[in-house]
Amino acid sequence: MTELTTAGPISQRPPDPPIGPTDTRTVQPLRRLLAKRPQVWACGVILVVVVLAVALAPWIAPHDPLAQNLTAILQGPSSTYPLGTDDLGRDVLSRLLYGGRTTLLGVVQAVVVFLVVGATAGLVAGMSRGMADGVLTRGAEVMLSIPSFIIILVVLTIIPGSMTTAMITVGILTSPLLMRVVRGNTRIIRNELYVRSARSMGLSETQVTVRHVLPRLGGPIIVQATIFAGAVIMVETGLGYLGFGERLPNPSWGNLVTTASENINRQPWLLIPTGGIIITVVLCLTLLGDGLRDAVAERWTGTMPTPRSLRKARKAAKRASAAKTQATTADADRVETGAAPILRVRGLTVVTDTPSGPLTLVEDVTFDVRAGETLCLVGESGSGKSITALSILGLTRGPRVTVGEIWVGDTEISHLPAGELAAVRGARFGYITQDPQPSLDPSVRVGDLLAQLVRLHTGVGVRSSRRRAIELIETVGIPEPETVARRYPHQLSGGMAQRIVIAAALSGNPDILIADEPTTALDVTVQAEILGLLHRLSQGSGELSLLLITHDWGVVADIADRVAVMYRGRVVEQAATTEVFSAPQHAFTRGMLDHEPDRQDRRARATESIESPLLVVDDLRVDYASRDAGGRRTTLHAVKGVTLSIARGRTLGLVGESGSGKSTVGSAIAGLVPVSGGSLLFGGEEIAHASKQRRRQLTSEIQVIFQDPYGSLNPVRTVGATLTEPLTRAHGLSAAQARERVRTTLERVGLDASAGARYPAQFSGGQRQRIAIARALVLEPKLIVCDEPVSALDLSIQAQVLDLLSELQRDLGVAYLFISHDLSVVRNFCDELAVMYRGEIVEAGETESVCADPTHPYTRSLLQAAPIADPALQRGRSLDTVRYTG
Repeated sequence: MTELTTAGPISQRPPDPPIGPTDTRTVQPLRRLLAKRPQVWACGVILVVVVLAVALAPWIAPHDPLAQNLTAILQGPSSTYPLGTDDLGRDVLSRLLYGGRTTLLGVVQAVVVFLVVGATAGLVAGMSRGMADGVLTRGAEVMLSIPSFIIILVVLTIIPGSMTTAMITVGILTSPLLMRVVRGNTRIIRNELYVRSARSMGLSETQVTVRHVLPRLGGPIIVQATIFAGAVIMVETGLGYLGFGERLPNPSWGNLVTTASENINRQPWLLIPTGGIIITVVLCLTLLGDGLRDAVAERWTGTMPTPRSLRKARKAAKRASAAKTQATTADADRVETGAAPILRVRGLTVVTDTPSGPLTLVEDVTFDVRAGETLCLVGESGSGKSITALSILGLTRGPRVTVGEIWVGDTEISHLPAGELAAVRGARFGYITQDPQPSLDPSVRVGDLLAQLVRLHTGVGVRSSRRRAIELIETVGIPEPETVARRYPHQLSGGMAQRIVIAAALSGNPDILIADEPTTALDVTVQAEILGLLHRLSQGSGELSLLLITHDWGVVADIADRVAVMYRGRVVEQAATTEVFSAPQHAFTRGMLDHEPDRQDRRARATESIESPLLVVDDLRVDYASRDAGGRRTTLHAVKGVTLSIARGRTLGLVGESGSGKSTVGSAIAGLVPVSGGSLLFGGEEIAHASKQRRRQLTSEIQVIFQDPYGSLNPVRTVGATLTEPLTRAHGLSAAQARERVRTTLERVGLDASAGARYPAQFSGGQRQRIAIARALVLEPKLIVCDEPVSALDLSIQAQVLDLLSELQRDLGVAYLFISHDLSVVRNFCDELAVMYRGEIVEAGETESVCADPTHPYTRSLLQAAPIADPALQRGRSLDTVRYTG
């Protein structure tokens, strides 16, 4: 089997050396992360010293804590009494040491009860979706409304001097605070993809909760526990001061505070050792909790460079850039001459700081964008396309321009002060992001947002800005602009939100639009609409220039006048679009084009199955409880009577737009969502309403490959642990058997067995998808639900993954339900095709016959909107797209 390569899409690679990885994150052991934090180990050392001193009090205390010396009353520190004496001549140091035993034991008792009760109740409430959540939440609210300190006093009145009872009471009454924190975080974490993946592997709900949800809660729980421990010390001190704590003459820190306060006028010194130890312990607990939380969070997200390493890297970068010359204008002769360019980039080099020194992300990039022209920057992930665009705008965080020039008209902007650069950016540029929703303020209506931007850029009044906002909404092709202007971002569809982002980019009447993958996250029909809109905007006045970043050659063929291909941070080829497609000069460009699904031979068809279907879906229905715009309860019919079948060793493609219900069908088959009606026959067995236990057993026969391989892998578990876990925990294999099967499976998907010892962050995107495939294969299933398994991958990696899936199907006879919105991939990979629209299948049949002669207008609209990587066929085709709305 071909080994996965990550440097580029072809085996004949150009000789230039790699720029380096773009992600410097690593997963480190928690102890190493803690060791890097002086705050943690300093506070830890202090607390350990205090605890050891208290525990060893009988051996290290200089006097008996109850021994009185009436000739040495209220003395200050001396060689005999290092911290002085109290009003009965008792040694303060000895009483502090012995008193700490009572106080710290009470803290441990209270914290244990607090953690056990609060974390357990929070996990149960957070993981449940029914009555249990409501009962626990309401119970917590009732407990928080009770004055807990009064209850503690009542308990101590009934059971005088029992600090154990008091601390247990404190822990129980305060546990709702932890329960609310744990419940809130659990409700977020339970929807994480790696948690769903654990369920799909057959783990029970308890195993999922304990092994995948609870570890993620470590940070919040640690903080709450340390804050609570400090609060318990203060509670114990308060109880001692009021006379409800440890009975005198027995020492406790609370009793010592009482003694010190009674004698404050006679000997103020008594407050210093007592208050000092309490303040020190409480402060150390709080700081230790913060440090532990940060270390746990860093381990989940990956280690990033420290400030000290960044300072060293910046000094090294300055020395390196000083050695370079800035004579970069000589590179201009490599760019075509013609009309005066509105944007000129010359020799642009961008670096970022890492613990090992400066890392070059973009090197010696040179290109022009002319007035009214569309230039596409094309390349795979990590090639430097987005960093180049953000560097032009001055919006990079961390990476910085070290060499090169950026000219907008007659103004060089790469070294302008921040204020002047912001003015140029607002007046000359518009920026369109890949994901529209995070770009819009969720608390502001889109009309108000656009009006604010218009006033900011043009200085017009409120009424004029509102009129202009309505004009912008109408310009981007949204019907009923006045109505849409009153909506919030969450009330918009993905395509409509992207149009609002484009309207925002146009609010300052820019000369240049920079669009960073503006159609990648959109359905094929919405993508065509957005491309058509960009076409009309750039061709309308003939003056608006477009710098479009993409890795989709179909998009390039539709809209680009010229193409600049980036590879490993460099521009390796520039030419007119037709020239690049017809006669690509660079090996990387040829490799990318060769891996376009439309340009590849159809992958080998599976042999015709003569057996009965492996899976028969009949009249499947999936409903969700929802609420309408008025807040009234309603039912959302996500899947409405779907019928399909999949034979052994065959691939059924399920296509449709977002929200059509295709992923819900896959989740229902895999048992990840409940079925409202209909039948699921798997191998002749009805599984639509199978018990939870039977569903867990079926995970060895029905598996899932999720769209996001990194999100579906627990980031702080090694690959070997992730693949071994379901075998030993859910399916009864011994540890030795599980390790052997994991080794075999990793090798089958083209990874070395040593990959099992590494973390997901240490692999490329394509390797992670191979790991996701290995996780599905390790249980030796008969059917795999592939939910958009290649949509997030570059073309070269996409081709390798599809080849791997085809090979596995030929070798193992596994059947696939292949869910996708990319018709070019489906045409190339699937034996049969089913088209979904609004929860129903509107057309099905052999892939070639459906694509060649579609009968339903929705299928025809999908095929019409699907981009083709050929400018002779695709150029301007998006302008004619008509979206099906039947």
